[in-house]
Amino acid sequence: MSFQIKARRSLIVYLNNVRQAKQLRRFGIVDYISQRMKYAVIYMDEADIEQKRQLIERLGFVKSVEISHWPDVDSTVGGVNEEVEFAVDDTDLEDVIVDEEV
Repeated sequence: MSFQIKARRSLIVYLNNVRQAKQLRRFGIVDYISQRMKYAVIYMDEADIEQKRQLIERLGFVKSVEISHWPDVDSTVGGVNEEVEFAVDDTDLEDVIVDEEV
């Protein structure tokens, strides 16, 4: 038996009433429920996400459903071979006092 990583993605479900948020457990793992902003975050397999999204949208207590874009975002800041150049505009230096001017 070998462990295989499944692609997972989250759905952000905006709710009319937070009391029914527990019903969302049948669609996936409810990771977070916001009482104040009235939304819930649900994790599920990426293969099932479009089918479950359509089922969740039909529920009466759901305002809207959004698919998370996090797996599509490049989270690397910079590469190993990538050189970073910093530049300062002349307008940023107008307020700086240089020792020679004093």
